[in-house]
Amino acid sequence: MTGILLINMGGPVSPAEVKKFLRLMFLDKHIIPAPFIIRNLLSLFISSSRYKKSWKKYNIIGGTPIKKNTQELVNAIQNKLGLSFYIKAAYSYSEPFISTAINEFYNDGIKNIIAIPLYPQASITTTESVIFDINNTINKDIKINVAPEFYENKFFIEFWYNLIKSHIKNNKLSNPFLIFSAHSIPVSFIKKGDTYQNAIEESAELIASSLELEYKVSYQSGMNARTWLGPDTLSSLKDLASKEIDEVVIIPISFVSENLETLYDLDNQIIPLIKEETSLNISRVNIPAIHPSFIEMIKNIVYGFNH
Repeated sequence: MTGILLINMGGPVSPAEVKKFLRLMFLDKHIIPAPFIIRNLLSLFISSSRYKKSWKKYNIIGGTPIKKNTQELVNAIQNKLGLSFYIKAAYSYSEPFISTAINEFYNDGIKNIIAIPLYPQASITTTESVIFDINNTINKDIKINVAPEFYENKFFIEFWYNLIKSHIKNNKLSNPFLIFSAHSIPVSFIKKGDTYQNAIEESAELIASSLELEYKVSYQSGMNARTWLGPDTLSSLKDLASKEIDEVVIIPISFVSENLETLYDLDNQIIPLIKEETSLNISRVNIPAIHPSFIEMIKNIVYGFNH
């Protein structure tokens, strides 16, 4: 039997878990590339000072859907792949942690594992952090293959093509302009060789080309406009409004599950502001917990290791 481990950042479900989530995230050297003593102090300060504000945001969106959605994905993939595989979910900064899931596989006698980071475009801040955690857990009796980024996978392109097509039809749009909004990261990581930005831009081009629609790439949730990837999504939308574009559809290209950045940053902050200040017909493509094309992509990735 082969173990399949789906990995995401995590989803805190209480104020205490939010505090722990922030503590672990900013303690991660792949997020804050500084000596441990600095990361330790900074993570303590950030987690203590921000967790209440973050929890309020989670309350506004009705709680994080990441764990629920990921479990639905686990169940769907288990049904698709059958009893030769055992599917689990794990998280970098929430329980169950990556090390916990790997040890559970091992205790169940499963020593061949395929780890699939649920990040379409790899980054030092995400996929590389996952690989580090895996390498710190495995021993010589267990084999773990880590799946590569999947933004070019034909089923991933099909996944977004179908979602966008359905959104356009359901919202009775004619020829919308597409904004591919991705989570921002510091420019300093790109200068170190992080391929994330190139992958985001290639993702957008592949999907927009399949739809034959005009598009632009933007970045959201950055902490500093001067030092984080841009242009930011809000400014990009205002710019489009000034050019008399009528219809705009936002695609959260770097995510495979709804989360705080889609449900709060986009739906509760950016989109209402644009609707208030401009005449843009603006909407966002929602991310389903499960989708046939995405399930087929995971199957394709798994079988690539087993055949």
